[in-house]
Amino acid sequence: PVLELGPGTGPFTRALLSRGVKEEDLMLIESDPDFAALLMRRFPAARIFEMDAVGLRHLSLFHRPVIGAAVSGLPFRLISPRKTLAILEGVFANLRPGGALYQFTLGRRCPFDQSLLDRLDLEVTRVGHTFRNFPPATVYRIARIK
Repeated sequence: PVLELGPGTGPFTRALLSRGVKEEDLMLIESDPDFAALLMRRFPAARIFEMDAVGLRHLSLFHRPVIGAAVSGLPFRLISPRKTLAILEGVFANLRPGGALYQFTLGRRCPFDQSLLDRLDLEVTRVGHTFRNFPPATVYRIARIK
């Protein structure tokens, strides 16, 4: 399964489907009730949770970590460090070994402070960028340090 944080109207969701992810393998975490309802209509086979991603650390999605990857476009630079910590803890509690979070962020700077990454034993690799956005967007892969 693939976990998506803050899918909104579903642009990343559609991209995941076009890349071969099965709709029933999608788990979408959306806090906005209107967007969650829209996602339920657009992607009826996906598992959609209307909740704040902060709650992931208290929610065991499965009996064991089975999520292969997580995708996020959340604006972490605008989210408090405490909430960011809670979200990352929740994501990595549900990722299986070798799984990673792919974070899409505006600009070229990683949205996570090194001290936070160190605290969670995570490493960041820039894996892509697009100049089609203004400002340009960068994609980071966040994974546990091996």
